[in-house]
Amino acid sequence: MKPIQTGVPTIMNVSLFSKIVLVILIVSLSGCKRYTTTKRVNNIEAAVTSYDVAMRWAQYPEAYAYHVSPNGTQPPADLDSLKELSVTGVKVIEKVLNPENTEANVKTEISYFFKDEGTVRKLKLQQRWWVKEETNQWFIDGEFPKFR
Repeated sequence: MKPIQTGVPTIMNVSLFSKIVLVILIVSLSGCKRYTTTKRVNNIEAAVTSYDVAMRWAQYPEAYAYHVSPNGTQPPADLDSLKELSVTGVKVIEKVLNPENTEANVKTEISYFFKDEGTVRKLKLQQRWWVKEETNQWFIDGEFPKFR
């Protein structure tokens, strides 16, 4: 004899359904977090590369735009004094992100010379990058490099 199906879920079916929904919810949320983390890490890579390219190709206003403190202010910089500067290379030595992926310490070495001197020099930078949560954009908390 077959059991009569009334269309009303049994307690066992409701419990199973609840567990399945809970598992799907947990997997979805962990997937979202992983996606956000991956996107943020990719964004720091892109930001550092963009900054380095701007420095290398004398696009100093674009590079300067990355220098914004967490309170929204920019440090003063004399970009006009860089007209005779030629950057020959930018090399990232080390990049360390904090566990939350909200800050990064980036060690960089810039090779440069002044066109009227011709002597290649190196400038080592220790930059603290931070992410603006609302836009997921990365900025440098600190002064624009001083080339001497």
